[in-house]
Formats: sequence, C-alpha cells, structure tokens
Amino acid sequence: SDVTPEGKAPVYLDFGDVTDRYFTNIAWSPDSKEIYLFEVNRDQTDASLDVYSAETGEKLRTLYTEHHDKYVEPQHPVSFLPWDDSQFLMWSQKDGYQHLYLMDTNGKMIKQLTSGQWIVDEIVGFCPKTKSVIIRSNEISPLQMNLFAVNVKNGKRKLLDNGIGVHSGKLS
Repeated sequence: SDVTPEGKAPVYLDFGDVTDRYFTNIAWSPDSKEIYLFEVNRDQTDASLDVYSAETGEKLRTLYTEHHDKYVEPQHPVSFLPWDDSQFLMWSQKDGYQHLYLMDTNGKMIKQLTSGQWIVDEIVGFCPKTKSVIIRSNEISPLQMNLFAVNVKNGKRKLLDNGIGVHSGKLS
C-alpha cells in the first residue's frame, strides 16, 4: 500500500486519459493547497494553465489558454507575488517575445507587465518593499543581459546595473 512518511495515503492528480498530453512547469500556491501547472497537447499548439487541489487531486479550474498555429512553449512555472497571494506572474511568448503577465488566481489577466522586442530571461526575485520584480533581460541589446527592477503596479523599469555587458544577480 502507498503511504506517505506521515502515514497518509498519497494524493494523485486526476488527469484522466493522459494520451498525447504533457504536463509541465508545476508550482504550488503559497498556502500549499493548490497546484498550478501547464498542460500542452502533443502538437504543442495549445496550452492551458490549470489549477488542481493538492488535497483531493481534482482539477479545480483552467485559468488561461493559449493557441498558436506553430507552437506554444511554456518554459516557466508561475511565480506568486510575495506581498499578494492572489496574484502571480505568468510567462508567455504570445506576442513573439518571452514576457511576463500579471494574473490573479481567478484567471483574470490583469496586464502584460513587460513588453517590447526583447525577452525576459530570468526572474531574479522580488523586492516586497518597492513591490517590484527583479528581472534579467536583453532589453538594451540582444548581445547583453541586464538587471531591471519592474514595478508591478505601474510596469516602470529601473536599470540596476551599469547598462553595459552581461550581468546576473542574486538577491539577499
């Protein structure tokens, strides 16, 4: 019999028939009661962001769907805002470039947080004091990677490095 270290029966997510479906980029809700993941069809033309109960394994809701005739490619799990458990950042290439979108846990697309002919390469972390997400992007030049603080409320970006070269960062 399957038993967790705590002596409980494990919970399995109820995916139904998994034929020709892929599940990727899993994230836990801040309260650990829900699991967020992307489902992609075999042709990789359709993706959905789905929420499952961590307690029952039941699919609770679909928050977002995306279609592209060539491919969709979810590469990152959602990232919840440390100051607001009801909102998270979702990555998408739907405008042709890898950018961040602010959503709520009811599936409302609040806004596209980053945009332009450049990509967000990494979420380095968050600054709760300024309510900003710290990102790495090639906004200045395709040959560079620079660090920016992006204010989640108004989308304004502030360069955090000298603007020259390739940078990476770690938050304390």
